[in-house]
Amino acid sequence: MWSGAVMGIGRDPRVKQALAAWADIAPSLDLDPVAFRSKLIWQKDEPTRSHVVLRLTGPRRLILKMVIRAPAADPLDAAVSALRDAHQRLGDQPKAHAPEVLFASDSVVLMTEAKGKTLEDHLTTGRAPAPLLRRAGAWLAAFHGTGPVEHRTYQPRFMLEHVGRMAQAVRAGDLDVAEPDLFLGCCAALPTRAVEGAQTISAAKHGDFNIRNLLLGPDGETGLDFKPLSTAPVGFDIARLLMDYAELHQPGDAVPAGAVLSPATCAAFFEGYTLVGQDDPAVQFLPHVQLLNDWRLIPAQPSRRSWRQAARMDAIAALARNVLAQT
Repeated sequence: MWSGAVMGIGRDPRVKQALAAWADIAPSLDLDPVAFRSKLIWQKDEPTRSHVVLRLTGPRRLILKMVIRAPAADPLDAAVSALRDAHQRLGDQPKAHAPEVLFASDSVVLMTEAKGKTLEDHLTTGRAPAPLLRRAGAWLAAFHGTGPVEHRTYQPRFMLEHVGRMAQAVRAGDLDVAEPDLFLGCCAALPTRAVEGAQTISAAKHGDFNIRNLLLGPDGETGLDFKPLSTAPVGFDIARLLMDYAELHQPGDAVPAGAVLSPATCAAFFEGYTLVGQDDPAVQFLPHVQLLNDWRLIPAQPSRRSWRQAARMDAIAALARNVLAQT
């Protein structure tokens, strides 16, 4: 359920910390830690974030995440609360799931593992994208629809102000982005995408609904890595997923001038997602904002980019030029 390059399990001292925690936790759940094999399946070690994720295989299949370092604004307990909420709300859904939390502290969470592969893994191995996007849409519709849903008037000004601040930072030299003139051109074109005063729907927000955080398996779809509980227009989660797909897997020659998403991408996703349609004002507007948000996170210097960042930047630049082709 997790993917990415990892260090060998015997080489990372954080793994020893995680296994020591597991040895303490297991007896409280009537489990024998010795009966489980462990494998490091994900790790992150950055100035503000450090954590490891282990798969524990034995009488049950479990996932253990140990957080060594995290931003103060992103505590583990808030993410655990969001995961518990999602698991509870999706409990009666036949195909849409979230992992069950078995144990949690301020640094460790132990949860059940679902069967399957991430949406990204399926796409990378060459599976046809349309059925996968349809399944992603169905999971998100179930997640949004099982909590409080509010009809509200969409107000794009907050995102326009956010983009205006990014543009000002680029002009002032406080934000270094690749192809700054192209970036500023897209910022200037953004107000023409905004629709104010139309109705949208607000619901519980996943917060990081990307192609690595949805597991597709034989028993349905399972959402992963929820951000702390909040509500927002449903277009935020939709834009996050569809732009992650568009920047890494969407065929570039299928996108109409002025757009960032192809008709095939939207048609497949909205076969599964039923709370709003493609004409929703947030769905129309927020993918363009997401493009800029993803752009600013990529190092401006090509030599500092990972292979994934390099591929994403190539696609972002192509989509940006496509947006400006109609302005």
